[in-house]
Amino acid sequence: MKKRNSIIAISIVIIGILLYITFGRTESTIDNFETETGSFTDPRDGNIYKTIKIADQWIMAENLAYKPDTGNFWAYDDIDSNIAIYGYLYDWETAMNIAPEGWHLPSRQEWLDIYKVLGAKRKTRKYLQMLGPKLVEGGSSGFDMLFGGRRTGQGDYRDLGDIGRFWTSDNSSIEKAVTGLGRGGSKAPSAFNNAYQRPYYGYSVRLFKNKE
Repeated sequence: MKKRNSIIAISIVIIGILLYITFGRTESTIDNFETETGSFTDPRDGNIYKTIKIADQWIMAENLAYKPDTGNFWAYDDIDSNIAIYGYLYDWETAMNIAPEGWHLPSRQEWLDIYKVLGAKRKTRKYLQMLGPKLVEGGSSGFDMLFGGRRTGQGDYRDLGDIGRFWTSDNSSIEKAVTGLGRGGSKAPSAFNNAYQRPYYGYSVRLFKNKE
């Protein structure tokens, strides 16, 4: 009987170790991403942006605040002091043509590649939601996503502090793709917005650096 109990105990220990290794490895894989910080000075206006390198991709860690000579762009609520925090809101066509040399408006797939590196193993809502704490300001990724709101086609400003959406270069005839975070009732980052919006709406821009 004692021998049998010992065998059972050893089996339980082995199973426990295997479970620990399995789940421990999954968790460490999710959090095992390399980042590097830097800065970029826009030669057009002298604005300095924090940058973050996630895997092999450099990304602006601040919303673009460049004021072009042409195009459609807005400060939230038409208050200039908001630009220093949230950057401008741009329509899609302006966003597509606003990057300085060496940078570009990222595609939806480029965003998804970053999400995957940060732990979203699949493109499901569950896995994307897991990224919220990593992406928001002060999160472990260093991306510092801000909830800069949006401007509607009717000229209304909405959702400051509740959503952070960014244009991508993808389009589907009339509508264009955006990606970003939203907040739930608890005000914690809880939902990803991967959708298509009218191109005349105003959303934030984060640029990706061209790869050599």
